[in-house]
Amino acid sequence: MRREHDPRPINSNLIIHNVEVSSDEETTYRLKVTERMVKGLKSAVATVLTATLMTCPNLGAADQVSEQIKALLRSNTNASSTLSNNKSLDAEILVPRFYSDREFAPAWTSFELVDELFQELDGAIDQGFTPSDFKLEGLRTAFKDSQGGDASNKALFDILATDAAVKLVHHLVFGKVDPNALDNDWNFSKPVIQQDPSIVLSQFLQGEGFSALIERIDIENAQYTMLVDALRKYRAIASKGGWNKVPEETVLKPEMVDSAVAELRKRLAAEGYEGTNEFQEISQNGINPAWVYDDYLVQLVKTFQNRHGLEADGVVGGKTFASLNKPVEDRINKLRLSLERGRWLMREIDEEFVLVNIAGARTYLVTSGGTLWTTRSITGSAYRKTPVFRDEIEYMEFNPTWTVPASIFRKDKLSRIRKDPAYLARNNYVVRNKDGQTIPANAVNWGAKNPAVTLVQQPGPDNALGLVKFMFPNKYAVYLHDTNDRSLFDRNERNLSSGCVRLEYPFEFASLLMEGEPDWSRQKMQSILDSGKTTRVNLPEPMPVLLTYWTAWVEDGAVHFREDPYERDARILAALDR
Repeated sequence: MRREHDPRPINSNLIIHNVEVSSDEETTYRLKVTERMVKGLKSAVATVLTATLMTCPNLGAADQVSEQIKALLRSNTNASSTLSNNKSLDAEILVPRFYSDREFAPAWTSFELVDELFQELDGAIDQGFTPSDFKLEGLRTAFKDSQGGDASNKALFDILATDAAVKLVHHLVFGKVDPNALDNDWNFSKPVIQQDPSIVLSQFLQGEGFSALIERIDIENAQYTMLVDALRKYRAIASKGGWNKVPEETVLKPEMVDSAVAELRKRLAAEGYEGTNEFQEISQNGINPAWVYDDYLVQLVKTFQNRHGLEADGVVGGKTFASLNKPVEDRINKLRLSLERGRWLMREIDEEFVLVNIAGARTYLVTSGGTLWTTRSITGSAYRKTPVFRDEIEYMEFNPTWTVPASIFRKDKLSRIRKDPAYLARNNYVVRNKDGQTIPANAVNWGAKNPAVTLVQQPGPDNALGLVKFMFPNKYAVYLHDTNDRSLFDRNERNLSSGCVRLEYPFEFASLLMEGEPDWSRQKMQSILDSGKTTRVNLPEPMPVLLTYWTAWVEDGAVHFREDPYERDARILAALDR
């Protein structure tokens, strides 16, 4: 059972902080639990028990269990691993040291502690893990076997219980999958253990209990909690058999009469869309009303399309059929992936932050009270991906210039200039040499493979960055900005940029970032814009910004799903399922 939160300060808590972790240090935080610790234990039980009883015939029951634990660990672990980093959450390291520190005394000696362990492991399944992550079936069997008088069985269960507990703590704190192993540019900080986990775990098991420890490391984030609830909902749908497929032979349009419409009703009802139950009666003209694609069903389909990033026109065609006919297991896996990404990102984040969902092409301003503001965005294409990283917005620049990145100059601009010599003047570009001096465009050999010049677009309504950009200087040269082409926001698939993030309503965003500043107003912002001069405005405090990648999330109480534009989900899911 979970205990009520104890407001008293804890001296022995498992304290974690966000710091940068080098690739060398990273190895000490990965959970490398080897099968030999688990598989080898049972095969060693009989031999170890015989030897122990021969050498210690008068041991009490508790002492016999301790001797069994000591012998089992010594016969199944590398002695050198017990001397490693005492702040590691690697079970191969931590479990032996945990028992050594407590002189091999068993830890899971009360039914209350065991009950808490199984409850927390079941709770972990609700957070996207699988029973096999903790060898849950074998653990339950070991517990059942331990209820007899056999000291070896009691020792075996105790070790397996500690192993599962350590894995659970590790997975909740770090996530099961190592993002650094999948993305070399990953720069989000990872939690680092500040106290010896072996001591902390032992103290909680002897004191407040295991559930109290898990409560201290739980992620307190509204989005994470909503994702857990969503996963529970979709797993419940799966337990009832999932949903039917909608026949794709005919594009379904409003007011059509087709038997596939009845299947569409059943499909949406299975996912929880209200009012879609199949009709039971045949109308007087012989038409089954369930076959009629009526206005109410059209509105439900539009809602479905909105939640899947599709054009909300009510027409059920190729892309809508594809989303409707994805199995419920696909949705479950997307939610599991989002929860894993949440464990990477959502610990120790600030009360106020900006979050960009690259896959969903949306940007949010989040405060302690929840999501304050959101806007449609345009993010990087599959060929020019927006990177996933964390930084802080330091300032805004109104009427910005745009220095064309070298890659865009080579891939896009150079061919245009060669075809149209007036392109530069028409779009308000100036040319600068390698010393930063402005030179005439006709002084450049544009036929060269790579002219040694830089293009700078001057401020104005035609500037590619629009009239304002939000700067967080970084190695990727990525930032948030306005745009000179607002028509693109009406597209449903908006992974279209060269890596930066365009905002549909940048001036609302600017006002929110400066809210409460006595020297700032909409009138002042307009005055700066009207001046046409490039003007830097520092934020009163740097605003954290998280550029993230979610293919499932909850917004306004509804679960949204997206396709995987950067094709990242499969690799992470494969690692999550190992």
